[in-house]
Amino acid sequence: MILVDADLRNPSLSRALLPDAQGGLVDVVAHKGQLENVISIDPQTGLAVLPAGTTSKLLHTNEVLASKPMRDLIALLRSKYDYVVLDMPPMAPVVDVRVTSPFVDSFIFVVEWGKTKIDVVRHNLRGAPEIHDKLLGVVLNKADTKLLARYESYHGRYYYQKYYARYGYVE
Repeated sequence: MILVDADLRNPSLSRALLPDAQGGLVDVVAHKGQLENVISIDPQTGLAVLPAGTTSKLLHTNEVLASKPMRDLIALLRSKYDYVVLDMPPMAPVVDVRVTSPFVDSFIFVVEWGKTKIDVVRHNLRGAPEIHDKLLGVVLNKADTKLLARYESYHGRYYYQKYYARYGYVE
């Protein structure tokens, strides 16, 4: 599996995992670097990581992500790895995610607990049918597990007991 930092506006994955990377995705797409020289492999997990690379002077990141060299790079990565996972920027403010839909098989929408509004999620998915149609699911990120447990114990238990009671299940 390879993890690709395709958030060219804010490559936080690259900063967290490979802060000293000398090149990456942008450099390979621009033919300024060789793929084998910019991929890093974690010795413990075997996870390959392709950092974003030199992004400081990019104005139109969507053009980089929609380019033929980008599609060619993804095709090459598919031939070498079982899974190619792209970490993309937020969907709301930019079109970067949408331009990748022709060559991305499926999407997982990540929402932040207590920050991302349901209306924003609905609006983004309704406005991007090319992503909605390939959506595998939604991940709730940075959840307050204590608060979630309280909610689940109140609502979840009552709901499921009532629901399954119709089928003869009683606790």
